[in-house]
Amino acid sequence: MFRLTTTRRLRAELAAAKAETDRQRRRAETAEGHAATAVHNRKQVLRQNAELDNANRHLAGRNKALGERISTLTESDPDYLADMEQQLAAVREELAAERRRADRLQARLDDAVGLSASGPIKDSSVWQPGYKAPRPEVKS
Repeated sequence: MFRLTTTRRLRAELAAAKAETDRQRRRAETAEGHAATAVHNRKQVLRQNAELDNANRHLAGRNKALGERISTLTESDPDYLADMEQQLAAVREELAAERRRADRLQARLDDAVGLSASGPIKDSSVWQPGYKAPRPEVKS
């Protein structure tokens, strides 16, 4: 009929309620601290990204201007252009000479291993010791 609460039970429930309140308060304070840290970090990253973007835009503009300057210098300097053309001609001559040399060496190698241009391979035993020619298959 009457719900009587003992002092001991009341104190225990009060202590449990205070402990839960303290736990919830610490949890909320920790969450607020983490949120503040996250906001600070986001602001810092945004600021750094803005600075890097500005530096990148400045460098891109500078790079473009220098590229244009280089192209105008090479086009306006006939001596430089003539020198470049001479270097290009020399490189092309070296390339042709190396191709002729490679073709000659390849032909010598082909002759050495029996791959002459006269026809198909007749005997590969020159470079394959123990090679046996395949036997034609007999169909039943």
